Amino acid sequence: MKLHLESISSWSTSGAEKTNNTDGMQKKSSVWPKLEFVPAMQRRRLSPFAKIALYTAENALSAPSTLAETSEKSAQIDIIFSSRHGDLHKTSALLTDIAAEQDISPTAFSTSVHNAVPGLYSILKQNKQAINAISAGKDSFFYAFVDAYARLKSGRSNKLLIMHVDRELPELYAQFQDEQQVDHAVAMVVTLTPTPATIANIDINFSVLSGSEKNGQQDTAELNLPAALCFINWFDSNLGLTPKIVPKSALQYTSDRHVWTCDLISGSMDV
Repeated sequence: MKLHLESISSWSTSGAEKTNNTDGMQKKSSVWPKLEFVPAMQRRRLSPFAKIALYTAENALSAPSTLAETSEKSAQIDIIFSSRHGDLHKTSALLTDIAAEQDISPTAFSTSVHNAVPGLYSILKQNKQAINAISAGKDSFFYAFVDAYARLKSGRSNKLLIMHVDRELPELYAQFQDEQQVDHAVAMVVTLTPTPATIANIDINFSVLSGSEKNGQQDTAELNLPAALCFINWFDSNLGLTPKIVPKSALQYTSDRHVWTCDLISGSMDV
């Protein structure tokens, strides 16, 4: 699957705010984004999960390359949203209230569903295009690429926004963790064919994980990161924005079911 990136933005508590659509500088931060583009009344109601998702989405769509279009046109873009757990902190609190036979907040419930965040963003941007929401375990981030490729290949869209977000598990669920727990979000604008705004070209492939590969899996610190963070570390290191973390040009991520491989296509380094 060959896709072309016009912008990419990421945020994580493990390292920094990372955006390669401005000056490539990284700013260490442990506070949630302020989201000045969101009205104050709505901003106060947003969970940290929603804040980091909206922050990266707005950065991706505010990149100089995407702003070359009229603001009205650039706002009308299909969205593919992925998250392994969704806003589990909010869902966990709701389930705790139900177990205690307490009334739950209708507002909290409506903003806890899996497609709530991209829906909210589409309302803020008055975007009337289609939204897909994905949850597929450790493969959630990469399945967003599969869905993006299928939608672009079908001709239903020529450009779309991918949003991925996950938070560390709430304490109640911490015993079930099977990867490093890091609050993070990644957003990017992708197309099927190169455009004057293209900053990178990537080739993504996957195969079913065989039994022998499962037995031979190595539990390294890098492979144990969530998929989206593995991707952003690989992408940034290849573009020279961070110290080398992945020691080879291609990224290989192994989940419980698939082996995913990402590579930069020749010429994609001319950013």
